[in-house]
This record gives sequence, structure tokens and C-alpha cells, in this order.
Amino acid sequence: MMQRISVLDESTINKIAAGEVVESPASVIKELVENAIDANADEILIEIKNGGKSYIRVTDNGSGMINSEVSKAVIRHATSKITRIEDLNSLNTLGFRGEALASISAVSRFEMTSKSREEEAARTIKVNGGVLMDERFTGSTDGTTIIVRDLFYNVPARKKFLKSDQAEASTISDLISKLSLLNTGVSFKLVRDSQVVLSTPSNTSTLNVITSVMGADFSSALSQISYASDRISIKGFVTNLNYYRVNRRMQIIFVNGRFVSNKSISSGIEKAYATLLPKGKFPGFVIYINIDPNDIDVNIHPQKSIVKIDNIKMIEDLIYSIVSKHLRERFLSRRIDRIPDKIDNKSIAKKLDEKISDNMIIDDSISDLSLDQEDEQIEIPIEEEIPISFREETPDLIIKSNADAAIENVYDYLNFIGPIFNGYLIFEDTFHKELYIMDQHAAHERINYEKLIKAYHRKDIEVQQLLIPEVVHLGSEEYDKALHNKDIFADIGFSIDDFGLKSIHITAIPMALTDGNIKGMFYQLLDTMNDHPENTIMKIDELIKKACVVSVKSGDLISKKEVEHLTAKLSECDSPHTCPHGRPIWIKFTRHELEKLFNRTN
Repeated sequence: MMQRISVLDESTINKIAAGEVVESPASVIKELVENAIDANADEILIEIKNGGKSYIRVTDNGSGMINSEVSKAVIRHATSKITRIEDLNSLNTLGFRGEALASISAVSRFEMTSKSREEEAARTIKVNGGVLMDERFTGSTDGTTIIVRDLFYNVPARKKFLKSDQAEASTISDLISKLSLLNTGVSFKLVRDSQVVLSTPSNTSTLNVITSVMGADFSSALSQISYASDRISIKGFVTNLNYYRVNRRMQIIFVNGRFVSNKSISSGIEKAYATLLPKGKFPGFVIYINIDPNDIDVNIHPQKSIVKIDNIKMIEDLIYSIVSKHLRERFLSRRIDRIPDKIDNKSIAKKLDEKISDNMIIDDSISDLSLDQEDEQIEIPIEEEIPISFREETPDLIIKSNADAAIENVYDYLNFIGPIFNGYLIFEDTFHKELYIMDQHAAHERINYEKLIKAYHRKDIEVQQLLIPEVVHLGSEEYDKALHNKDIFADIGFSIDDFGLKSIHITAIPMALTDGNIKGMFYQLLDTMNDHPENTIMKIDELIKKACVVSVKSGDLISKKEVEHLTAKLSECDSPHTCPHGRPIWIKFTRHELEKLFNRTN
């Protein structure tokens, strides 16, 4: 039977449109908070329950709406941001489509109260699933309060794809953190299940907000960068060479007043650190960029987190040169006498000027990017792992010798020759006429990993109480995550307690890891929890792997007796040939292979 074409009713249209705007509780809050900011609010309170799935309330002290326009606000394409198509060419608000409130009210039980300064009474409307249920005058202070209950109650297919309460709440916390960093003139307070998890003062410095949101350890490792021309403004903070993480969670970019994800900008900064940080580690930064609004398209994605920027390669080159020069002058000049300055900011900026139009608009809202005092830096020395890698010029015979073939009974014949390169050990197998090179760090990782993972499954991990507890200063989101996962930390031998002021007290660690860098281990574990928020089994395994990576100090001098103990412990492991991440512990050369390298074979 042929299907007939029919015109969808308004309710169905709104629900479909809502799917483009409302993806999760966080997307609801983003729209509501950005509306509050556009209304010139300087105090915004966000309250959530069950990760925002059952209850969201956003209260602001902004300009509010006049009574006659409150009900219009939930009509699709009703907006105060633009009046004609030309307004899109110089858009400076955080939104314009007029779809947010209509979309949110279409998939929830929605209530809004708003009062303008010009009127004595407030106006309240209630909308269920896009249908206006009630409208009346009420009493209220200036500003707007919006309550969203039972998100997706009428769209079961969408509701079942929401994440756990913890995961949704974590996403919301991350969102509010970024909005706080962008709007330092606004006081934000986030209340989760009746508990305040984030609070920032209004009209404070950017660095103070960074400290409040991302933690004192992070902010203490920052130094300021600044660059301005007639065409572009780049300001912000980058970490020193002693602070780095295993992922990019501490990297934040704002372009023209929006948080964005942009690989080119991140790449420009990371390239400046490329030879200065251990492999696989990432710097942290908070960067604010302002360019001509005509050269950026913020509406290629409904959530506006991905933007299209003209001349992005030139901007990437410019920010690389700025950060490279900053790192050389601030940090590297203390280590070496002189590095030739090959970076010419002016030439890059000149090329940029030729491409970018003259209608530059600079947002004054980030003009407070200044340090109140001389930077104090804290070292968080997350120990460097030494991965074994094979360059192209490495002979194939070495790679083949390094296969996973069993080293059967090799420990009975090994004769320790000595250490090389602060991390590798040389052995001779006199019986089989072979030479072995051991990665000392990888061997320790394997031993510690198997010891911990077996103890975890037996539920008898030995712990060492710290004589002097380690204090770690965290940002709001990581502080909340650490406390939420307190039991998982305990399962692998780490005892942590709330130390107040978004700080964590580490009072005990696994006995097997007592020689490691405690703060470095904790940060590695916290980053791993972000990578596996739901899968507890995978999380435990990765946590133990990460702890073992940082537990061993590369390059420690080692005695012959310690070498004998190391090889004995390694021989007892179930997998003595690779570290927990799959890197080889041993490289083997046969006598024939060595002679071949010296052209001694026919």
C-alpha cells in the first residue's frame, strides 16, 4: 500500500526540532545559562537533581521579560537576539535561533517566571510537552527562573539513552566550569542534589576563577601569555614544564566568547611543547581568542561547540610562535645560554592581517586577564615513562628478536653486565650465546601490576599509612569525581578524605607503590577515571596500570643485588616479557645477529 504524504502537527514538529537542540540535561542548562548571560545577569544559580534528568532550575538576576512577552518566549523562532538577516553578520550574543525554550518545553514539564525591572509583577507560565497549561501573574524578584522537570518524559526513545546520574552531573559541572572561566563578571553557583559543588565570586580576576574551578595546583603552574594586533587578540595562561597530564582535559579554548573544540588551535600550542614534555603527556592551558565575527561560523553545529574559522592555519602558526617564544624566554633561558630566535610574530600577523577583514570586534569581557602577583609555580613531577620504540633505521633483526617468543629458562643463565642510559640493563646469556637488554622501568611496572591486580582480586592489598599525608588541590569537577569514587580508590589501596576547600587528603597508598610519586599517581588515576566513567572493571584495571607507570622512577641507580632481586621477581610473573601496556621488557640479540651487524658473517 502506498504511503501518503501528510503534514506533521505542531507538537510532533517541536519534538523533532527539540532533538537538534536538546540532547541531554547539560544542553538544556547551556541554553538557559547563555540566555541569562545575554540578559546581563551577574548572578546565576543552577540546581539539579538526578543529574538533571528529573529536575533543573536556573535562576538569574538579569533584565527579565515584560509580562506580555513571557508566553511568546516558548514559540519557535521567537527571539530578542536578531530582527533581520543582516544581524547574523555581526552576532555577539550567545544564541539567536529562538528555538531553545520552545524545544525544551516540548520535551519536559516546563515552568518559567520572569520579571522586568520596569514592572511590578512577574509573569509565570507552565508548559507540558509543548502545550501551554497555565499563565498567571506572580510575585518575584527581577530576573528569570526556569524549572525543567522530567526531561524527555514524552520521548521515551530519547530518555533511555541518557547516561547515569553521575555522568550527566559531571557533564553539567564541566559545562558550568567553562562558562565560569569565560564570564568572570558573573557569579555562578551549581547545586547538585542539595549540595553546592561549584561557586565562583563575581567581578574577580580570571586567575582567581581558574583557581576556583580547576584547582590551586593547576593555577599555580600557570603563566600568562598575551598578544594583540589590529586583527586578532590572544590572551590566556599556559602551564610550566613541570605540570602535564595524560589527556587533554586541562585544555580550554574560547573563541569570541564561546568554548570551542578546535584541533588546529590545540595543535599549535601542543607543538610548542613537543620536545619539552614526556611522550604522551599534554600541557594545560586556558586560552581566549577574539577575531572578527565575520571570520567565524558558530552555527555549523546545534550545540555551537564546533566552529568554522577562516584562515585557521595562520592562527595555528601564530599561536605556536607566541607560546614557543614564551616558553623559551620564561623557562628554557634558565637551562641554556642561548637559542636563536627564528620566530617572527610580525610576519605571521601581517599575513593574517591580509586575510582577515577590518571589522575587528574585541570583547572587553576578558580584559581582566592579568596576574595579581608574581607567578608562583608548583612542581607536579609525574615521572616520565621510557617507552621502547624502534626507529626506521633499526635493523629488522632486532625487531624480530624482540618478538613475544618465550625466554625459557633464560633467568638461569643471565649474567648482569651493567646499566646503560639511566634505565636499561645489559645481560649476557653465556649458555645460549645471547645478549639481552632490559627496560628497567617496564620490568618494575610488570611486577607491580601483577602484584596489585592479584591482591585486588584476593581483596587483600597491603597499604602503607603515610606519615605525612599528601594534600592535592583540585578543581570543582575533579574534586567531586574523586570523592564520588572514594570506594574505588580504597579498593586499589588509596585512602582519600575530604580536606575541605576542594582539596583531597591522601592518607595511605598501596605498599607496592611506596617508592612512587604520590601526587603524580593520583592525577594519573583521576584522568583514567575520566576515560572509563561507567565500566568499573575496566576502570580498576586501567587504574592499576596507571599507578604502576608512575610508581617507578626511571634512571634510578641499581646495584647487582637489586638486579638479581628484580629478575627473580620478574621470572615469577605470568607475563614477564611485556609491561602492562604491551611494550617489551626485553630485547634479545643472538651472537649471529651481532656478528652480522659487524659484517663478520658470510
